[in-house]
Amino acid sequence: MIYDLVEPAGPDLPALLPDLVRMVRACVDGGASIGFIQPFGEADASAFWQGLFPAIQAGKRRLLVAMQGGRAIGTVQVVLDQPANGRHRGEIVKLMVHPDARHQGIARALMQRIIEIARDEGKRLLVLDTREGTVEPLYAALGFQLLGRIPLYARDPDSDHIAATSIMYRILPEPLMGLEITDADPAAPDATPLLDALSANLLARFGSDGRRGLAGWEQVADRSTFALAWQNGAAVGCGAVRPLDGVAETAEIKRMYAVPGTLGIGAALLCWLEARARSLGYRHLVLETRWANDRAIAFYRRHGYRVIDNYGPYVGRAESACFGKAL
Repeated sequence: MIYDLVEPAGPDLPALLPDLVRMVRACVDGGASIGFIQPFGEADASAFWQGLFPAIQAGKRRLLVAMQGGRAIGTVQVVLDQPANGRHRGEIVKLMVHPDARHQGIARALMQRIIEIARDEGKRLLVLDTREGTVEPLYAALGFQLLGRIPLYARDPDSDHIAATSIMYRILPEPLMGLEITDADPAAPDATPLLDALSANLLARFGSDGRRGLAGWEQVADRSTFALAWQNGAAVGCGAVRPLDGVAETAEIKRMYAVPGTLGIGAALLCWLEARARSLGYRHLVLETRWANDRAIAFYRRHGYRVIDNYGPYVGRAESACFGKAL
């Protein structure tokens, strides 16, 4: 199933409202315990979403939406606005997937991405609650610990039964220590072992080494950036952004690599490259990987990249997966 994970900007929220209303109503009609009880009509659902829009637009909470074929099929939120003594924590709320789109990994993908968003916001602790006997295994698989259960917590949406809720939490890792990311020349001696290792990996897995990704670098160097990630003085990752031929304000991510066993380097590199792309005047980023590269697909989805039509040399190549992100 092909879907995108998007974080709609404030001006885009009203256009999503009809889809969001349909989705939350379908979830409640299907018995989801997400804060509502029957009767729950269109006016109730619309009021719920419109009541949240100001907080989302103000950055007090972040909304992530799964889209398929231009239609919203799932959402999750993280509440960032916390008391003064709890600014380090966030609360995960309103994870929902339309009944027609369940059992296809969408809830997991939404959770993985919202966790990354919380980390980017500097959160160290995430908390959530969920009706007992529902999706605790999903949260546990994503690193959440069960603190305990509160009985008689919330009515089921379509009966008088009052169910218990499970309180769960996850402590997020501290920022990487000893990490520095710098501009570099892709021909620099410290970059060569990383690029060689990437090429060998790609050649062994997919039959192409990807070296052409930096071809003609000298001609576009003033509109490009190549990054090296250093940890405790050792080069442990690299990545590049270069202009996409013939497309104004759009750049392409190339040659992303992190030494196996290093955690968080790829995410830090991607964040750095996105910031540099903005400073160079780019408003969109695109990239290509292979559908067979499951880890890369999951990585880019977690970081807000959406499936786009294949572009340039990848047109007509069914093995290529192309992604894009607005900056």
